Amino acid sequence: MLRDIWSLFLTFFKIGAFTFGGGYAMIPILEREFVTKRGWITDEDMLNFVAIGQSTPGIIAVNMATFIGYKRRKFWGSLSATLGVITPSIIIITIIAAFLSNFSEYIYVQKALAGINIAVAVILVSAVMNIGKKSIVDFIGLGLAIISFAVVTFFKVNSIFLILFALLVGLAVKGGKKAK
Repeated sequence: MLRDIWSLFLTFFKIGAFTFGGGYAMIPILEREFVTKRGWITDEDMLNFVAIGQSTPGIIAVNMATFIGYKRRKFWGSLSATLGVITPSIIIITIIAAFLSNFSEYIYVQKALAGINIAVAVILVSAVMNIGKKSIVDFIGLGLAIISFAVVTFFKVNSIFLILFALLVGLAVKGGKKAK
């Protein structure tokens, strides 16, 4: 048990230390690490954790760490995974704040961050495609995805309304299938 808790901490520490671009950029790494490599969670667990992580308050990376840790080792697993994923950021922010007062004004830092932003955009597109392949399984799902994209992109609708709408559609479709 203690080895699993330590392993959760170290794995999430590594992911937190080497993932740029926030929680969404972590999704493909989390999937590869915990679904494919370790088999600690299933594809279905991963999709559920992403959906719940997006719809609950807080940072998705922290939410995902908490869910995966809890699935593996309940309270101590969730605590260990959560501390693992936030510790690198705390260390890095503390170092930056202590030593570089005008960090973002350096031209090399600006260029490096511009390059990182492009890489993060590619990682996010990859994550969306992977999640889409697993969650869009019929025409209703495809329709919801297209409508959701259009509503968020062109009408700037708050995502909570989109989630509630998709929830209602999902309940209606499931209810309709059970009635048959």
